[in-house]
Amino acid sequence: SDYNAMNVELKRRFANNFTFLASYTWSHSIDDSSDLQTLLLPQDVNNFEAERADSLFDQRHRFVFSGLVSSPSGWSSSDAAWKRIFADFTVAPIIEISSGRPFNIITNVDSNNDQSTQTDRPNIGPNGVLEVPGPFMTGNLGRNRGITHSFASVDLRLTRAIRFGERFRIDLIGEVFNLFNKFNEGSASPFFTDVNAFGERDSGGRYFSLPTASFDPRQFQFGAKFTF
Repeated sequence: SDYNAMNVELKRRFANNFTFLASYTWSHSIDDSSDLQTLLLPQDVNNFEAERADSLFDQRHRFVFSGLVSSPSGWSSSDAAWKRIFADFTVAPIIEISSGRPFNIITNVDSNNDQSTQTDRPNIGPNGVLEVPGPFMTGNLGRNRGITHSFASVDLRLTRAIRFGERFRIDLIGEVFNLFNKFNEGSASPFFTDVNAFGERDSGGRYFSLPTASFDPRQFQFGAKFTF
């Protein structure tokens, strides 16, 4: 297998009530079998090179931004009412945007007659439509030519400190995950009929399919912390 990666980070240390960390990772992983759950059986035992493709865990792009903004410390004793109202607040967002992940497309038909239907890939027909190969034939679609849609999510944490003298403090905490309630595809059907039914490809010619699982929808979480 081959793996290449590049990582870029931009960090601002906490100053003037603000800090952030932004990171971008480009990576590319290529193999002929991605994990122990993958069948170690090629579609064509006479053509192992046809199994070389993007890994199942290959994720080409990933961007993460996390930050924290807090109210200026002097606002709690300010003469301005609006400053006292918004004193002792902390806002901390996390933004993630990442590429989809590959998956293998199969016909679930033993067209190559190797007594298994789990490695048989389809042929690419006219206009990119996938088809079952003829008897005793292997499909010409490459391994892991399916791709899930990209992932994007915004999480947000809001904290309000309430002080009782110099020793006691209560932090009221509110968190929301996937703030905009975006549907993020977790996995997609590997069967070529579902791929054809979905009828969508990316700019690199890889196939999308009917989603079979998703990451969590918008969720809220509330808490309190007492410090003394």
